Amino acid sequence: MTIFFSELWNSKLVLSQLVHQYVTLRYRRTALGFLWTLINPLFTMVITSVIFSMMMRMPIKSFAVFLFTGLIPWTLFSACLLQGGGAILENEALIKKIYIPRQTFVTAKCLSLMIDALLSFGALFVIAYAIGAPISVALAFVPVAFLFIFVFSLGVALVMSVVTVFYRDSQHVMGIALQAGYYLTPIIYPLTIVPERFRWIFEWNPMYYFVQLFRLPIYEATVPSLQLIGLTGGLALTMLVLGVVVFRKYDHTLIFRL
Repeated sequence: MTIFFSELWNSKLVLSQLVHQYVTLRYRRTALGFLWTLINPLFTMVITSVIFSMMMRMPIKSFAVFLFTGLIPWTLFSACLLQGGGAILENEALIKKIYIPRQTFVTAKCLSLMIDALLSFGALFVIAYAIGAPISVALAFVPVAFLFIFVFSLGVALVMSVVTVFYRDSQHVMGIALQAGYYLTPIIYPLTIVPERFRWIFEWNPMYYFVQLFRLPIYEATVPSLQLIGLTGGLALTMLVLGVVVFRKYDHTLIFRL
């Protein structure tokens, strides 16, 4: 752990440059620029809200806010998993030319996605507030929720970046797995509509708890319980440690598999 983060700190200038590059190049030469970050989740919110609010007989405005709180952590997690997991392969040419700690590329990709998520959250929350999201002191917990989901996502991305180098098909498999995970996570529906005998399946899904970490302060205007905070914090820290251990174990062999 110490070597991993000391190398990351020593390459902080490269890290900051990569983050800047990922953020700016993502929308370079596009007519709408950063607005593309808002259009996709906004379009998803509108279409899904119209369809599922009728199926669940929930007011469309209330359901839009409910959906918004689930999409925030899921979008960041899935993007980190796919893009962060492919960061080593994406920078294959640079890695072969000069030595840069390879965790820098994965971390930079995840940090750039975190910045996108924070900016889009701020803009989309204005819309959510306009259609009924409550303003309360519980919103002060949202930055902590972002920190937890980022740490958890970074840990998964580190593992996935190693797996992707050794097994190239894993990127496609992960895309399919994320599609399944989207529907197996209570994002577009509350867990209460799931029959009790099947709820244990969803409760073993760690993303369920991270969704709750956002849904409670934003949708229900309540601060998450200490039990939920401890559980998600423990999951995030455990996943980060696992990611660092796996990455360090295979770090020196990655170059031979590129």
